[in-house]
Amino acid sequence: MEKRFLRSAMTISCVCIFLVLMCAFFVEDAHAAFVAKGTTTRKEQTVPIKLPKGTCVVRVKDQDSWVFAQIQTTGANKLGTPVAGETALANLGQLKAFTVPVRKAGTYYLYLHGINKGAAYYIDQVNPGGKLTSGVPMLGTSFADNRTVKYYKIKVPKTGILKVTVKDASYRYPGYSKVLIKKKHKVYSAEEHLIKGLGYRTTFGVRKGTYYIGVRSSSELYKITATFKRVKTTRAGLSKKEAAPIARGAKVKNILVPGSNKSRWYKIVIPARTEKKEKAILVVKATNNNTNIKGGIRFALSSRKPGKKDVKKVYTLNNASASRKYAALKGKERTVYIKVRALKQTTGVFSIYWK
Repeated sequence: MEKRFLRSAMTISCVCIFLVLMCAFFVEDAHAAFVAKGTTTRKEQTVPIKLPKGTCVVRVKDQDSWVFAQIQTTGANKLGTPVAGETALANLGQLKAFTVPVRKAGTYYLYLHGINKGAAYYIDQVNPGGKLTSGVPMLGTSFADNRTVKYYKIKVPKTGILKVTVKDASYRYPGYSKVLIKKKHKVYSAEEHLIKGLGYRTTFGVRKGTYYIGVRSSSELYKITATFKRVKTTRAGLSKKEAAPIARGAKVKNILVPGSNKSRWYKIVIPARTEKKEKAILVVKATNNNTNIKGGIRFALSSRKPGKKDVKKVYTLNNASASRKYAALKGKERTVYIKVRALKQTTGVFSIYWK
């Protein structure tokens, strides 16, 4: 009885795993538009297919033996020159997929050749560009030439940050993508490299408005996700005289956007410590676009002990999520001024607090 129960449990587990894997496989294809499907009627044949501009996704499967497939421009029942050189050979029971960039809409031909009749084929199409919804991944294409830029539109409802991930989704080899962002058709931030298929993420500081995320890639297909998160900003001074005070234990946050040279000023008043070993801990954090633009968020700290000269320290944070702790603030009462500004095309969010 126990053995039978274990066998049943193992069978159910295997079925569940299989269903999960199948669902994972079809997640990508759920973003694609259906074009055609069918079954071969002879060992060698061509099927006319009308394809719009974009990237064609072809899947073939043969239960009995093997099947060879490619998209070509000739309609005769014989092997021709493949479009973009893409082909697939599916052995017994295998489901093979390949992609073909389609730069010009029109009629193409799916060439199929196998030992037996009955091979199944499925053709879908991924369109270049489109409209993004926050947090929802979308399958995209830029024709894999590393030159063509396709734009994805997203509306930002309030001030906050926009996290963008572009991950390779091709059927051949991992590629890489380059991302830039525009607002009102003007460049908002410099182009960044999102390296080989790892889904590197970049973060932009944004205000309310419509943005266009441009992607050029060496992959036929990629998955793009843009997620917006609101950030409640706090008051900042525009000069040292207007520096906004930060209370002990309180946190301030603010957005930095490109194209603005304005600095943000803050100050903290550190009281005299009752014990010599006691220190004030100052923590600054930054989340901004990637380091390959050679920018960053710069924090300039200046303070003065009674009867002494100003002490200045400058730090630059440039990471997907960077933070620093400064524990060297001790001794007599003093005021520390903090000047924050973005370098070059840096955009993102920062926070400051002390305890």
